[in-house]
Amino acid sequence: MLVNRLKSFLTALLATTALALAAPALAAESGYREVQTDVSSPEGKVLVQEFFWYGCPHCYYLEGELEPWLEELDEDVVFERRALALGQHWVPLTRAFYAADQLDAVDDTHAAVFHAIHEEGSRLTDADSIADFYASQGVDREAFLDAYEGFGTQNAIRQTGQIAQDAGVQGVPSLLVDGRFLVTGRLAGGNVEMLQVVDALIEQIRDERD
Repeated sequence: MLVNRLKSFLTALLATTALALAAPALAAESGYREVQTDVSSPEGKVLVQEFFWYGCPHCYYLEGELEPWLEELDEDVVFERRALALGQHWVPLTRAFYAADQLDAVDDTHAAVFHAIHEEGSRLTDADSIADFYASQGVDREAFLDAYEGFGTQNAIRQTGQIAQDAGVQGVPSLLVDGRFLVTGRLAGGNVEMLQVVDALIEQIRDERD
């Protein structure tokens, strides 16, 4: 009887272990995981949010895939960049993005910031060096510093942090689709695969609505 109980225990243990090992594999195959946030897409649209940091090399490499992908997006897809500070040393460049955003300067400076950091080795680590760089890109330096230190920037950082926390974002780049599906490079298998997963989710959401 003891032998039979031991066999039953080992069988149950092996089954439990197999399920635990299978869970990450299933997540990796899907390329995303479902999350709960307060984010919702605009009516009739599908919102895709990118969480990134300018100092992240993976985010830099994703940009090369994002640009042609964005050019092919249908009109019912809204893409939104969100700079995320996962550490204190991430804050200056995160502030930089939101300051530029308030000045409508992101389109003109986004690629240049990535290039300066990852191709030219520029050390944009404090307000002065960052303001100097943006000034070199044609942004008014004083206006930039005002926005950099302003309430709007602080509020944007806080809001992004809350969304990321709700979605369980643990690294960048990450893509949040319709506030419900979190896509990461680890789950999807790479940058190109991330965007393929997002495309599939967009189609799934369209089918749900139809």
